Parts: sequence; C-alpha cells; structure tokens
Amino acid sequence: MQNQQIPVIPSRYYIRLIDILIQTNQYDNNSLTLLRDQLSTTELLTIQQIEQFIEMGLNLPNTADLAFQLGKNIKLSSHSLVGYALMTSPDLEHALRLIAQYFRLIMPSFKLTIQFQHDQQKVELLFEPILQMNKQCLAFHIEAIAVAFYYSLLELAGNQLQRYQVYLSVPEPKYKEQYIHLIKANFHFNDHWITGVRVMMDQQQLSLPLPLADAYSLKVVEQRCQEQIQRIYHQGEIVEWVSMMLRQANQIPTLNECAKVLNISTKTLQRYLQKYGVEFHQLKQKISTERAIDLLENSKFTITHIAYELGYSNPANFTRAFNKIQGCSPQAYRLEYQSRSQLFDNHHT
Repeated sequence: MQNQQIPVIPSRYYIRLIDILIQTNQYDNNSLTLLRDQLSTTELLTIQQIEQFIEMGLNLPNTADLAFQLGKNIKLSSHSLVGYALMTSPDLEHALRLIAQYFRLIMPSFKLTIQFQHDQQKVELLFEPILQMNKQCLAFHIEAIAVAFYYSLLELAGNQLQRYQVYLSVPEPKYKEQYIHLIKANFHFNDHWITGVRVMMDQQQLSLPLPLADAYSLKVVEQRCQEQIQRIYHQGEIVEWVSMMLRQANQIPTLNECAKVLNISTKTLQRYLQKYGVEFHQLKQKISTERAIDLLENSKFTITHIAYELGYSNPANFTRAFNKIQGCSPQAYRLEYQSRSQLFDNHHT
C-alpha cells in the first residue's frame, strides 16, 4: 500500500483546529499550545499524522461536532493565495473555476470537479478524495469541506445567493440541528452517489457579481498561484502524486485521468515526469505489478476481480502482462506463495 509518510497536506487547517479547541477552555491549553507550536514548524503533514491528529481530537469530550466547527471557522483568507484570488474574482463562476483549478493548494487529499448539466440548467461540484485515509478521517474531512465551502460561498456572494443543495456521503450527525442555521443550503446525508460532497446549484447563480472584484489584483494573485503549483511540480512532488494516485485509486487511472486530477494537460504531465526520468507507462506497470502481488498474497479476490481492479479490460490481458514480468501466471504465483507460507508456518510450529 501507499507509504503514508510523505508530507503532502497543509498544516494550517489543523493549526486552526487546535485554536478552536483552545478557545473552548475545556482542555489542557498548555498541551494544545505545545502541539500547535510543533505543527507550526512544518508546512505539510502526512496522512498518517492527520489520522492520528483527528482521532486525538475526536476522543476529547464534547468534540462530536469538531469537523462542523472547523468548517465554520475557515475563512477565505485561510486559503492563502487562493483565497485572495477568489475574493477578487469578477463573478461566482470565475471564483468556482479557480477553486477547482487550485484545489490542490487548499486540500490536496481531495479533488474538485465542476460539471454543467445544461438540460437542467444546473451546475454540479464534486469534492472527492484522491488519497486513502481511514474511515474516521475521511468522514471528518467530508463534513469539514462541505461546511467550509458553504461559508466560503457566503463570504463571496452574501445574500445574493439563492438556496442550493449539498449532498454528503456521511451519516446524518447527532447535531444535525446546527445545519438548520445554514439557511442558504439544504444539506442531505447518506448520499451514495459519490464518496465525498456533491453541490448542486442553478447555473444562473454563476453570473452573480462579487463585491471585491479587482482585475489587477486577480491577475497578480493568479500568477502567484500558478508559480506555487509550478514550484511544487519542479520539486519533484509530481512523481509522488502520480504514484499515490496509481496505488490508491479503486481502478488504476490513465495518464489523462491523472492529468485531470492535477489540473494540467496530459503533455505537461508527461514533460514533468520525463524531467525526473520517469515514463508513465513504466511507472504504471511497476505499481500495477506491486498491487497485483499484494492482492494475490493478502486477499481472497479472484483473478478476474483483481484484473478489473487494476484497470485491465479482461483477465487474459492481466495474466499475459503479469506473466511477462513475473515469469508465471497470477494463479501460479498465488499457489506458490500459499505453499511457501504454509511451509513457513509448519516450520515455526
């Protein structure tokens, strides 16, 4: 499985979470301040660190609604450069497209895509996880993103907004009455259309003018956002991100699908990978083989199931590719592994 030790998630939101806990005066503020100071020394955290952090926060008394409170307390300015770009956008559509384009600067463990349903005159925004995290951590982020997005829209457009719909794939919380006060949206829980958050709004709302529109400032900040993205890619993180997507997606994505998640063109992604001596096809083949071996050794899935999970159109193609690399069929590899494991167990009993 993917190494969770790669730091990729901005620490600023979790520092804000500690501030929320400190302000309640219900806990040991000295310990919380020490933890905040430790987090402040680094810009990025690993998924494993965040999972542990969320578990710790939710194990404190009276923190069931911690994700809701975090979302409520995230302002546009919390998103650094991206937040300022949103505020200076001319209209809501421009702002939403910017959020999608630079969402990995906000929360790189999720992606945001925008889809237009012209037949219904609706626009659909989908927030979906692209990194694996445990169930508790995933549910926490889904709720925090949904609430933070609500307040971001409210901060951008204010009372101009008309009521829209928000669907979350998490169960309805015990504190659901807090959502009643979010009067610009209807929140629906246990939505199984996607894992994540789905927002549906009328397309006519996209033309709403924003009060702080400033064309010059927007141009400057957008340029800086683009430079920040480029800096991340030039530092070699692009290889780590593509590797994570290949390892963690339910079905191994294509080059084009990886490029869409990263909001760059297929040619640009190829160029970045080649800069670090990586060919997408070879990387995909390597990781596909690693995943195949893991599933053959540690699961009871059929060969057909494994083939489809790895993105093969039929089991025969998977068997042929595996045989070429490992020198045997997937079934033969599994039987050999089981035989070795049984001999090992017998030897140590």
